[in-house]
Amino acid sequence: MKSTTWMLLPCIMLIAASASAAERPTYTKDVAPILFANCVSCHRSGEIAPMSLMNYDEVRPWAKSIKKAISEGTMPPWHADSSKVEYLNDLSLSSAERETILGWVDSGATRGDAGDMPEAPTFTGGWAMGEPDFIFPTTTGFTVEQGETEIEYQSVYFDSSSITEDLYITEWEIRPTHLKSVHHANMVRAPKALDRVGIGQAVLAGGDYIGSYLPGCRPMKYPEGTALRIPAGSVIQIQIHYVGLEDRDVVDHTELGVKFAQGRVDKIMRVLGTDDNDMEIAPYQDDYTLETSVNLLYDLTILSSGAHMHTRGDSYLMKAILPDGGEKLIADVPNYDFNWQSNYQLANPVQVPKGTELFVKAGWDNSAKNPNNPDPSQKVVYGPWTKDEMLVTWAHAVLTNEKLGLKLVDGRLVGKFDDAQEAPHPFLLQSLPASMRPREPKAETVGGGL
Repeated sequence: MKSTTWMLLPCIMLIAASASAAERPTYTKDVAPILFANCVSCHRSGEIAPMSLMNYDEVRPWAKSIKKAISEGTMPPWHADSSKVEYLNDLSLSSAERETILGWVDSGATRGDAGDMPEAPTFTGGWAMGEPDFIFPTTTGFTVEQGETEIEYQSVYFDSSSITEDLYITEWEIRPTHLKSVHHANMVRAPKALDRVGIGQAVLAGGDYIGSYLPGCRPMKYPEGTALRIPAGSVIQIQIHYVGLEDRDVVDHTELGVKFAQGRVDKIMRVLGTDDNDMEIAPYQDDYTLETSVNLLYDLTILSSGAHMHTRGDSYLMKAILPDGGEKLIADVPNYDFNWQSNYQLANPVQVPKGTELFVKAGWDNSAKNPNNPDPSQKVVYGPWTKDEMLVTWAHAVLTNEKLGLKLVDGRLVGKFDDAQEAPHPFLLQSLPASMRPREPKAETVGGGL
């Protein structure tokens, strides 16, 4: 019996080894689907990420770096607390996905069977949204000189001469020619050309803030039945913050790609926001906070939110304080990252009544502990440059009770459904942000002393 056991041992070991190999994650079966879903929109040729992860030969040399980034939680980049709010565009990996990738690296990062390989996502001409229905080019290019870091913000026009009737769009994407040369850009619509392309200036002129191009941004896609309206004769302008990070002088021709609304649209996309420039951060201060708010003038449904700060920004929170004192959390971002700024799309849109306070609390770290801080010894105030600071937040929203019943073909109105209801066309959805209100003079110190 003993000799029989020894004869069976190699077979048992072979079976165990085969089972162990079968349990090991492989790139083709287990890892590629995760990378395709969460990473390759940026990690592909010509995009903002430093390397492509579209196939095994590209991924394998980075296996240990991928393990480190996932273990530390730095990739995929996601800075909101998803335990408090559920987001449609959450890039964070599940525990199972993290364990799969870590297990793949630890077990040798094997390729796997070619037959298990999923179909790779395709991208059209660099557009993450796919082929646009229409592309608005800028009317002029701008030369970005190598090494220049303090270029005056440029006000650029898109060629909107084709907007001869009201246009409704459901998705848009801003696409610079040279991704490294555009740090961020704010896009507005106005009934006429503006000398200064500020968000507040556009709104007060009877226009809209459409949205921004930010590090890490994705195409803006509106929910079904919702569209952005661009009235006939509109001017679309964009304020671009250029930086000379290329290894040569380049000429940028930023484009705006859009997809047209089709079928029924009941709600028009609108944008709320706060803007506060009353800040003064002391040298080495690691816990500076600023609270600001606006009041909402209509019953609204909030769909997403975001914030723009600079390198010392480290957190922001947005919530709705209801007229009865109740609160609804819209976003809690405890790890704000200047190098990767997101528009956080709510899985469960937040309905709020007229009279709600849209409240924002943001924090900054001006200490040496902040790895992005250019100089903790400096006092920091509001300003346009990266070495300065700012706080601009936004929330995309619709009128809760709006039911327009629009019939659209290729973004143009062709009629209305029988159950269409007239709705208000508000000039302002909110009170003025802090930056546009008269400020009370700060109290002066009275009395003697040095």
